[in-house]
Amino acid sequence: MSARAWQRGAGAAAILFALALAGCNSNRVDPPPDGESIGLEVPPSVDSLATWAARARTNWASGDTMLADAAGALAREAFAAAWVATSGERADAAAAEGAERLPLATKGGAPLPAGVAAALARVGLSADILVAEGSGTLWQVIVSDPVGSAGSATEFWAWPDANSADGAPGLQTLPPKAPARTRYGPEAVGQLFTYARAGGAGLASAWSRPRGRGGLEIALAERGKTGYRVTSNRVLPIGVDSLQFTPAAANAPPALNVVGAGERDPHFDDCPTCPHLERHQRYVFRGDNWSLTEESVKPTPYAALVGFVHALSVGTPDDAMPYAANMDVVEQARSLGIDQGFRGLLRPAPGTGPDDVTQRYRTVGSEGIEVTFEPRGDRFVISDLRASRIEIE
Repeated sequence: MSARAWQRGAGAAAILFALALAGCNSNRVDPPPDGESIGLEVPPSVDSLATWAARARTNWASGDTMLADAAGALAREAFAAAWVATSGERADAAAAEGAERLPLATKGGAPLPAGVAAALARVGLSADILVAEGSGTLWQVIVSDPVGSAGSATEFWAWPDANSADGAPGLQTLPPKAPARTRYGPEAVGQLFTYARAGGAGLASAWSRPRGRGGLEIALAERGKTGYRVTSNRVLPIGVDSLQFTPAAANAPPALNVVGAGERDPHFDDCPTCPHLERHQRYVFRGDNWSLTEESVKPTPYAALVGFVHALSVGTPDDAMPYAANMDVVEQARSLGIDQGFRGLLRPAPGTGPDDVTQRYRTVGSEGIEVTFEPRGDRFVISDLRASRIEIE
């Protein structure tokens, strides 16, 4: 694009902002409807990047919810300008590093995330960018005021737009049913995965709070002419420490591999600092649901106790024997009423870890049990189980 064309674009941007300001005393710039993609009416001007960033920070700082909407739209405009401004950096890096290490930029390609983040940082905005795995380029982006309140942020998807004459990206604020990183806190765990599907491109997105008990939110979306449309949203009732999508069948959503505590246990208090199982699970999307197809549990002392309690409370003494060193342990447990269940959850004493060979749990009040384990091959078994008193100050 010529310098004169860019000047015309910048002038048009100024006119549009002036009209918006004239029509609303609150300085509001109406963003597109929630979940719809942004078709920039004027080319994102690099010269306007600092102006848009400053306006976004000012509107966020006002505390006015109406201005917060405008701030988000302005921040997304600034992001688009930073994308255009840094698109050549990938080609420059390829020339410096060798074409075999970094592919040259092509029309409609994406710049380097670090370059976009650095360009925004220079005008006072912070950008947290997650790049999707898979067959297509997609970013989930949070642009925020790093010194502002928690609400001083906008979250959206961005992707290269091959039909854009000026190199601007396609942008889309997250649809209501799309998992948002900001919903799960700064330590959120999740991933994006793009894949080929019959008739176009697909997207899988999953997010959760680490070791939280709110479940794992997972959604599927398909790409259309105006952006992505969410076709499925589910919350799996599992605790998650990490997750990864992997390719599945052709033209099908990816499989989901999860490491974490799994479903809430009816016998144990599994608070964030409590011991918990390390389950390795694999889910696949069938019909309209995610189905568990594989599961294994890391063999820790805590895992032996969980297996023992479940086997004894719903089965027979023989069912509990794989988790016990001998029948005496089973009789100790029955004498304590473990086979009859508890009047509440087993609560670990402070400092108890899943790998400890001696663990203590409260049952009711200060009453509790003390459990000792010993290795047996590649797993652990209970060698002693007795009543204990646990005083919590």
